[in-house]
Amino acid sequence: MSPRDHAPQPDLDLAQLLVTAAELPAAGLGDFTELASPSSDEDPPPMTASTPELTAVLNRAFGDKAAREVRTSFMNADSSIVVDEGVSERVPGAAAAWMTDMRRVYAECASWTMSIGDDEITVQVVAPAEDPGEPLKVEQRFGNEGGGAEALMRTMLAGSPGQQARITTLLVRDGDRALELTFRSLAGDPDGPEAAGLADGTSKFLDLAPAKFLGWPPR
Repeated sequence: MSPRDHAPQPDLDLAQLLVTAAELPAAGLGDFTELASPSSDEDPPPMTASTPELTAVLNRAFGDKAAREVRTSFMNADSSIVVDEGVSERVPGAAAAWMTDMRRVYAECASWTMSIGDDEITVQVVAPAEDPGEPLKVEQRFGNEGGGAEALMRTMLAGSPGQQARITTLLVRDGDRALELTFRSLAGDPDGPEAAGLADGTSKFLDLAPAKFLGWPPR
């Protein structure tokens, strides 16, 4: 059976689909440790897009609540990279609708603002063709049209130039279950050592987390 011929795993508890700290060293991620509690377990702040219709879609997509969800987070030794992972299960049809909303957000919202207290923070979506992480190749790798699985990956820059956070998220839907894998770091020199470390960590988590969620055999 090839990886793309996998069957959904309805009998597995959601927590069994998350990466565990014990799996990190063998995956070349020994520099990461598990956080005591997930780093992104809060409701998102209000967001505003270019039109009221897109604003509604944006807030509905990022504020979507699953029927069941489990989360974990990991941080590297110098605290420069945080990786959040969530696995959720929605009522029949809701996961597909949520992915449709997320696709529309990334297709139609090149940027938006988040309201945090008195601050307005601008979020910009990096065009897939300009992203060295090659999100379209990642989507093709984990998406399996006709087999129940689909994938969506984008990078966002949040904040003012020079102080921007870089947030890359991979979403994978398998039936009524979904994986959210998010990488958070500062947007520094694209040719610097921090960027190289982020690319290496991202690549290794992409080898580990989606495959476990989808039930693929280890690479």
